[in-house]
Parts: sequence; C-alpha cells; structure tokens
Amino acid sequence: MSSMGRALIVDDSRVNRLVLARLLASLGLTSVEADNGRSALERLRDEDQPDIDVVLLDILMPEMDGYETLAEIKADPALRSVPVIVISGVEELESAVRCIEMGAADYLTKPFNPAILGARINASLSAKRLRDLELEYLDRQSATNEVLRAISRSAFDLDTLLTSVIDTAGRLCRAEYAVIYLADGNLFYPAATARASAELVDFFRTNPISVDRHSLVGRVALTGNAVAIPDVLADPEYRTSEAQSIGGWRSLLGVPILKDGQVIGVMSAARNEVRPFSESETLLVTAFAEQAAIGIENARLVQTIERQKQALSRFLSPQVAALVSTAEGEQLLAGHRRQITAVFCDLRGFTAFAETAEPEELFGVLGDYHRSMGALIVENGGTLEHFAGDGMMVFFNDPIPQDDHVERAVRMTVAMRERFGELSGSWRKRGYELEFGVGVAVGYATLGRIGFEGRYDYGAIGNAVILASRLSSEARPNQILLSQRAFAAVEDLVDAEAVGELTLKGFSRAVPAVNVLGLKAAESRDRAEHEALDAMVHP
Repeated sequence: MSSMGRALIVDDSRVNRLVLARLLASLGLTSVEADNGRSALERLRDEDQPDIDVVLLDILMPEMDGYETLAEIKADPALRSVPVIVISGVEELESAVRCIEMGAADYLTKPFNPAILGARINASLSAKRLRDLELEYLDRQSATNEVLRAISRSAFDLDTLLTSVIDTAGRLCRAEYAVIYLADGNLFYPAATARASAELVDFFRTNPISVDRHSLVGRVALTGNAVAIPDVLADPEYRTSEAQSIGGWRSLLGVPILKDGQVIGVMSAARNEVRPFSESETLLVTAFAEQAAIGIENARLVQTIERQKQALSRFLSPQVAALVSTAEGEQLLAGHRRQITAVFCDLRGFTAFAETAEPEELFGVLGDYHRSMGALIVENGGTLEHFAGDGMMVFFNDPIPQDDHVERAVRMTVAMRERFGELSGSWRKRGYELEFGVGVAVGYATLGRIGFEGRYDYGAIGNAVILASRLSSEARPNQILLSQRAFAAVEDLVDAEAVGELTLKGFSRAVPAVNVLGLKAAESRDRAEHEALDAMVHP
C-alpha cells in the first residue's frame, strides 16, 4: 500500500512512539521518530530526507520541550506550514490554549482516542494538501513567467536558456536532479543539468548514451515518446550502470525534444526513491521540452547566420546578411530613412489568461500562435522586429525594397485574422477566451542597428511605428485598423468600414482610421481596375 503521507513522532517515551507508529500505519502513513525536540528539528531541516507532512508532538521532553520545539517550527518560514498536533499528558487548559495560540493545529491529551486522533490527522493533512496545491500553483505560475523572461533575455544564449528550463522543470516536478541531453549523430550528450553532483555530471559528459531500450534516454530517442520508468530495478529492459550507482535513481521520466518530428534531445528527471512521475508532471515537463526546442532552434539559426555574415550575426535574417559585403548593406546597418508599412498585433485577454492558466496551457497557446503567425510573416516577406509574449511588430519594404509593401502587409494581417479564427475556435472549446487585434500604418522611419556591442537588433523608429502601435491598442477584437494613408494605398483591394476619428495617446489631433472587413473578390477587383483604366483612356 502506498503511503498517504509521512508523520514525525516526537516523544521521549519509546512505548508512546511505538503505539503512535502502529496507529499511523493503520491510517496509511509512514512514520519517523525523534525522542526530543532538538532531534525533531534536525530531521525537519534535513534537505536530504523526504518531507514531513504532519508532526505529533509531546510537551514534556528533555533537552528541548514541546513548547520550544513548536515555537522553532512556527518561526521557520520553511517549516511553519507543516501541521503540528500536540499529544500531551499535560491536561491544563492553559497549556492547550498556549499551544493553539503558538500555531498548533490541535491539542489532544493522553490517553487519546485513536479514532479522534485519526480524524484530526486526516483533517490536518487535507488542509496541508490544499495549501500545498495553492503554493504549487503559484510556484508554477511564477516559474512559467521566469522561463518566458529567460527565453526573451537569452534568445541567443543556449546554455543560459537550457539551464533555466531544466532547473525550473526539475524543481516543479520534485526531481532530485534533471538533465537535458542533445543529440550528436546517434549519441546523446548532456547539455544542461540541475542539482546533479559533480561526479555524476562528469560521468554523463564522458559517457554518451546510445539509442536503445536499455536506458531512459535511449528509449525516448528510439520511440519519440515520453517514457516513465516507475522503478529501474524492476524494469526488465533497463540496464543499471555506474551512473545509476553514483546517482542512486529509482524512478525516471524522459520527454523528447522534437524538431519536425525528429528527436534532437531528451529532457530527463530522476527521483532517488520509488515515486513514479504522474501524468500531470509528464505534461509539465513536455511543455518545458517544447520551449527548449524553440530555444535550440533559435540558437542554431543564429549560428548559421553567424557563419554567413559575422557582422549581422546577432540581429538579421540570412536574406539580409547577403547584403553585408556591399556598400548598401553597410549603409543599412549604419542607419537610413525609408518609407515602410508597420504592423503591430497582439492577443486580447492574454493577461487574464496568463494569470490563471497552467504552464502547459500557456506554452501551448503561445507556441501555436507564434508558429502560425510566424509562417505568414515569412510567406508575405515581412521583417519581424520582435516577439514580445503575445504581441509582435513587423515591417515591410526594408531591408529588401517592396513596391507593394502596403498590400503585402494587409494581405498578411487578413490571413493572420483568418488563421487566428481557426486557432481561437479550438482554444474556445478548452475555455480560453482570446481575441486578436491589429494596427497598420505607413510612413517614413529610420532603420538600422540598435542596441549595444554583443547584442544588436535591427529596428525601425518613426511616427509610422508609433501610429501602428496605437491603432493596435485601440483595435477591438478581430479588427484590423488601417491609418488613412495605408487605406489609400489599398482601397481597391479591401472591403472596409470607417471607424471615425480616434483619440490616440501621443497624438495631438484625432486620427481617422478604417477597419478592414476583408479582401475584395477577384472579379470586383478586376472590374474596378478596368473601370479605372477606362477612365484614364476616355476621360
């Protein structure tokens, strides 16, 4: 029978500890014993031992009595949430009141009724589990935000990113240690570790893992699926090695890091006792593995660009890097003026969603959104300046000139809205209420290298960029707001409706804008073009 929890019995009487241990066993709890308060505190603070879920505390003991012990427990931020039930031969009401005021969950006098004690223990454990779930949820939310910040900060520093991801994933699924392995041919080498000993890390680095069913990593690489091994010593295919004797692991979890369906790495977590990983923990680690895949791909892309053109390695796409050997390319980096079409788009309701969503849900939504929108940016020839969580900025007509840059931008945003409609339909079925808004503006901007040595971006600065951002903020769900100048360039292409003059932050005058309802049918466009040509020929 699996343990329902672990109790610490603190009593200087061996007989009392034995009686309590038998009662706890009948309730499905594992017990640990201490014969005085000082020993109890040492056990509670021992990070190498499993956590204690409830303390049964006597009052009259040598070295450190129950009052002192209770005071120490409740004064320690790491221990104060552990419920303490005082079981004492001191029957005075004053003693009971004192213990309750100090933070004890309950106070029972000896001899106690086993049924009552059992009920009090179960009630205390239930309350603790509820608190633990609340803390775990908050911890996951905080960790999720931290990993997202790490991805933003360390887009080109793979070591920093992978270390952040594996450390957070290992901590949240309560693993003794965790490792990310990356493939090099048919072998897997450790790329980042969390809480593994130096001896174990050295062994991993000098003993790569092959693809077979005899190891966790090999099995994940072979199947392409998540693998959980409840107990390596009971698994008929698993072969223990020197590493297992060093690490002492018993329960393992491995999740593939995938790119285009191929296993490029494995994220693993280990526990040194037989305590199998749950389905929710598997989903959690899978979510972090997806972020690791994005980080790996980003880092490898940067390495490719670096080999192509070192001067542009940190901020430009390969197509732009081809310009570096020309005078025009150097001018682009130094800074230049050009008319561009700027596009801002973001998700509505994302902040509220992020505050309540599980990390797996948050990463899943962002992954779907970025992949779908990113493909359309590339397809239409846009330049992505940056992703910022749920928002993005794209511009057209730079660094590669485009005569039809306004049309490209509008076609892209309409396609984005249609693609988003498909995504939001599936999200809505899962209870995610997210909407999409866009702002588009045309004007001159200054473009070029921005940042500092070692970390540059290729960016645009100008009123068109600000106006597109403000229009995006003003757009209602599923609106694509065009500035008057942008609409004038594509009015024969789109069906649109005026939204009036908008009061936008930073603009002294109201700004007229239109909402794009959709692209005109091809027949209507052809007819309009024919009529315009006819008017020119026959005024």
